[in-house]
Amino acid sequence: MTNQTVNVYGISVRVDSEGRYNLNDLHAAAVVNGEATESQRPNKFIRSAAVKRFVSALDSRGQKCRLEENQSLNIVNGGVSQGVWAAELLAIRYAAWIKPEFEIQVYETFREAVLSGISSMNRLNRLDLLIATETKEVSACARAMNKWGVGGRKKLLSCARERIVSQIDPDMVALMEGDTTQ
Repeated sequence: MTNQTVNVYGISVRVDSEGRYNLNDLHAAAVVNGEATESQRPNKFIRSAAVKRFVSALDSRGQKCRLEENQSLNIVNGGVSQGVWAAELLAIRYAAWIKPEFEIQVYETFREAVLSGISSMNRLNRLDLLIATETKEVSACARAMNKWGVGGRKKLLSCARERIVSQIDPDMVALMEGDTTQ
């Protein structure tokens, strides 16, 4: 279920395959940094009527599907991936509920992770373009070499040269060869 992490105050916050952040990990990061108390756990946050309306609005916004993987909030009881998993907007709202300074830190961390991903994609795209361009150039060179090589243009030109040499008076050939050695 978990594909990646982001670091908030040195604490790894897990991100699931649907892009939801683990609010329990965010809470741990806030507690470690002295910005949250034990009473600000995610289970208390998600019980709020305002948060329930927010989640409902997120889920209905352009989403007709009620599949679990398409929901902005996913609660996993037990197992390796247990905890409260929330879409980015909901995770930022949770951070704001804890403390405004923590919200800023979380927002900046998430933004940096996205920008880092975009930067990596740009580098990857440039590298793919370079590989494709050089592949075309190498292929063109290989085709030219293939035309030149064994049985190709080189052999044709060599045969033509031999025919011309055979048609020349042997004394002229000796004179020409003598000129090239001087």
